[in-house]
Amino acid sequence: MRYWDTLLERDQDGFQIVIDKTWEDVHPSDCFDTGIDPDTGKPYYDVAQMCEDIDSGKLDWFVLRARVFAKGVELGSATCGGLLYEDARDSVNDVGEDLVLDALVEGRDRLTYLAREFTMLTIKYSEETV
Repeated sequence: MRYWDTLLERDQDGFQIVIDKTWEDVHPSDCFDTGIDPDTGKPYYDVAQMCEDIDSGKLDWFVLRARVFAKGVELGSATCGGLLYEDARDSVNDVGEDLVLDALVEGRDRLTYLAREFTMLTIKYSEETV
């Protein structure tokens, strides 16, 4: 089971917004170029140091998710992984807000679809005799 740590909860335009994070399964060496920079002779990224900082808790290596709810029903979500921050809360104003916009688009589309479907079901069942 995956644990998600809530970083932000708020109401926006009639929706409830949640931004949370979980650990990243992908190793940093799969996301950062470990090749040697020909100009400096040093690696582009010191992945070994990154891993040490992640393991020691100095850096947080995680997946960020934004979810959109209406009346407790999840209507949309968006995620971004491979994030490396000293404090994951700093990602909320950067990546998090972009994810909220994506989740809101999905949520509004799904809400429109469900409203149409439920209206048709309501009409159908109100015309039936029991």
